Amino acid sequence: MNQGATKSVSQSTIQRTLLRLGLRSRRLVRAPMLTAVHRRRRLEFARQYSSWTSTEWRQVAFSDESRFMLHRTDGRWRIRRETSERNHPATIAGTVQAGGGSIMVWGMFSWHSLGSLIIVEGTMDQYKYASVLADHVHPYMRIVFPQDDGIFQQDNARCHTAASVRAWFEEHQDEFTVLPWPANSPDLNPIEQLWDHLDRVVRAMDLQPRNLAQLATALVSAWLNIPENTFRDLCDSLPARLAAVRSAKACIEMLNISITLEHGKHCQDLEFAIDPMLCTSSLMNE
Repeated sequence: MNQGATKSVSQSTIQRTLLRLGLRSRRLVRAPMLTAVHRRRRLEFARQYSSWTSTEWRQVAFSDESRFMLHRTDGRWRIRRETSERNHPATIAGTVQAGGGSIMVWGMFSWHSLGSLIIVEGTMDQYKYASVLADHVHPYMRIVFPQDDGIFQQDNARCHTAASVRAWFEEHQDEFTVLPWPANSPDLNPIEQLWDHLDRVVRAMDLQPRNLAQLATALVSAWLNIPENTFRDLCDSLPARLAAVRSAKACIEMLNISITLEHGKHCQDLEFAIDPMLCTSSLMNE
């Protein structure tokens, strides 16, 4: 950075300047990788259900799987110590191979109530999922939606779309319907925030789980103690989530008009339907 400059600038000066400008070090936000097809289908979904209010979304039971690791670290812990304290026990962070193992869970909930949190042995497959449907989804839908007006949401994981699973849903289509869900759209599913909630609760425990059995117990306990207003507010957030997808498209359309008039260039708006900054960046880099 100092190359060619008449006066060098120290790293500390740069850091102070960045902080003064509000540019702090942050972790990258993780989001699914979206193709043009994914973005198009997300936009179509957002438009199809644009008329749905919280009333309609309260008839939907959301579901998903998630995996929790026993030990998690990103390798970025920092401490201050003297040179001679390198190998002092108090300055060493223990490591565990492969995170000490992990647990897969499956859960479901609606605005009305939490469903079960199931510990999945190994990885979910169509046979395990069939058992989950029969033992947990079916009873939940019958009890929570006795008028047979409930809607079940699931993503497009392979175990969810197997022929045997589709046949099961067809057998029960008079009792509840299945909501078509756009691929690669976990951010639209409010259960993702419940997984984050569970992770925070478990990580904040004074006595951390030391094995997978303790982790499973901690996760189930955290699930059962999720406040009602937490999962209800998440269900009621669906209109805003879909509005954000449509708004991103609207921003692209306005950007297209502006850029076309000024520069004679046109963004592939469906390609960037979820993130208008991608379109802006592509033009800036030309």
